[in-house]
Amino acid sequence: MIALSGAHTIGASHCNRFADRLFSSSGVDPSLNRAYAEQIKQACPRNVDPNVVVQLDPTTPNTFDNVYYQNLIDGKGLFKSDEILFTSSASKSTVVEFANNGGEFNAAFGVKTGRAGEIRRDCSAFN
Repeated sequence: MIALSGAHTIGASHCNRFADRLFSSSGVDPSLNRAYAEQIKQACPRNVDPNVVVQLDPTTPNTFDNVYYQNLIDGKGLFKSDEILFTSSASKSTVVEFANNGGEFNAAFGVKTGRAGEIRRDCSAFN
């Protein structure tokens, strides 16, 4: 699952999918990098047009690479499920490994997307 989450190195999300991390009753999710949180709040203010999207990878949004994992270490995981990969002791070491070694990430991801895997057209549903 850690390798498959690396697919978030490309693509975008509608603001309503992560707004709870920005506008909860207790404020901005403290696991978010403050500057990054402000950046996405600019793109996604409260009650924003539901068609507005934000890139999942703010650093290299159009490149399939391991920068997604580097972003997690820097507190720039857009979804809570992304950030948990780094904050959980069960997955943190793998995130660090993938962040430091793009070849390891590519090898692990390739196994999941070959003949044994499926790339979904819509992440919330099977093809």
